[in-house]
Amino acid sequence: MNDKSIQDRMAKKRNYYVNDFINFLAIERNLSKRTLKEYGHDLKIFFEYFAPYLDEELTLSTIDERTIREFLTFLRMNKNYTPSALNRKISTLKAYFKFIEDEGYLEKSPMNRVKTVKMGKHIPKVFSQNEVSDILDAPEKETKLKSGNKEKRSYKLPFDPKVRDKAILELFYATGMRIAELSGLNVNGLDFDKKMIKVTGKGNKQRMVLMNDTTAEALNDYLTARPRTSSPALFLNRNLRRLSIRGIQKMFKKYLLKSGISKEGSPHTMRHSFATHLLEGGADLVSIKELLGHENLSTTQIYVNIAMQRIKKVYEESHPRK
Repeated sequence: MNDKSIQDRMAKKRNYYVNDFINFLAIERNLSKRTLKEYGHDLKIFFEYFAPYLDEELTLSTIDERTIREFLTFLRMNKNYTPSALNRKISTLKAYFKFIEDEGYLEKSPMNRVKTVKMGKHIPKVFSQNEVSDILDAPEKETKLKSGNKEKRSYKLPFDPKVRDKAILELFYATGMRIAELSGLNVNGLDFDKKMIKVTGKGNKQRMVLMNDTTAEALNDYLTARPRTSSPALFLNRNLRRLSIRGIQKMFKKYLLKSGISKEGSPHTMRHSFATHLLEGGADLVSIKELLGHENLSTTQIYVNIAMQRIKKVYEESHPRK
């Protein structure tokens, strides 16, 4: 048996070095658990696709550029992957194969000539300022409605969840933070004196974000109602544990429906709205970039396109000459 065959058999026995790769990302790059899970999920899809071939004649060392492109084509045509989703898979595979190449498990990465998919000009959806106000007011309006109807309140939490939900919604619009960042907030990260919040973003990078008076008041109301618990998490679920991303998504969807807004939206739409409204209010791109936690200014540039689209619409609807 030659060295290459032995290496391929060892690769299969060691799960194709996936565990080594994930450990490398965790230790050397200090990536978050959520990001590591995404890398692992991407590679699981990759190896599940190639499983029938790997059981036969295909080996890790014989996966080439052509077979990679067949996999990407399968995702695009059979699984309806968007260009953005395909690019994430490509990014994962580039990092994975570079790792096993650097470690000497592979002579040459098959990803060296595979380029990312060209993205069309996608303009994110944003809420108008009036729509944001309707969403932020939804918890309070629901409470008043139930009080007016004299309905008996029955909450699954040991406090009124609308107090928590109000604080969450205000935070989304006041800070523009990502949903994972909000879910990961801890009580000791709040600084009411400076009106700042410590946020852990992508790659476990920490930054400070600002909050306004309204948000500080909503957070104070929530903390007053929040039960004493050993959990460091700021926002709690019914079991007094950290409120999950899924729980926040369900909560947001509920209030979006109650606000009467017909357009689709998510907590990330609030992030886009935060940045767009700041830009429309006169904020510069560099400041918005820092508030959002973007690494590159080019990522923040998209909000200029959103603002221009909105300005164009106002111009076309308002100018007397068509």
